[in-house]
Amino acid sequence: MSLTGPVCDPWVVRDYLRRRHYLGPTGRGFAWVDQWGALVLAKPTARYLPQDGSWLELVRWCLEGIPNGGSRQWSAVTKWLRAERPEVTTVVSYSDPSAGHTGALYKACNWTWSPTWHRLRPPPTGNGSWRDGVPQAVKDRWVFELRRDGRRAELLRVKDDALT
Repeated sequence: MSLTGPVCDPWVVRDYLRRRHYLGPTGRGFAWVDQWGALVLAKPTARYLPQDGSWLELVRWCLEGIPNGGSRQWSAVTKWLRAERPEVTTVVSYSDPSAGHTGALYKACNWTWSPTWHRLRPPPTGNGSWRDGVPQAVKDRWVFELRRDGRRAELLRVKDDALT
């Protein structure tokens, strides 16, 4: 993909993600494209996470398979975020073990595993369904800290009285 810079609208990577990412494209947020692949960052979808621009969610990450490409790309993205988006303190993402995503890339890039209560105890609703009554697999939540945020610990705390 040829671009004038690594940051672009997510529609620029639409076809790339349609071909290469198991979830396909997304139209929200902004994309980053470089020699290692593409990723898309947007406001978090979880309603209890800040929607004021201080937190972002990594909603797509698709790599070219170049050795260490993911960690190189994430290093470049974090440098850019720290320089160009000083209001952003935290990036959150979710991996899907049922799709073979173990979180190894997040671990290699120094993300922190931060389980939701769904990971610790199966939800009574069967984890919901997005289509045709098929329950969703539990996702693992990962957090990357760009800057201090005094709200982070409380926002990520598992809030389930049955677990205490």
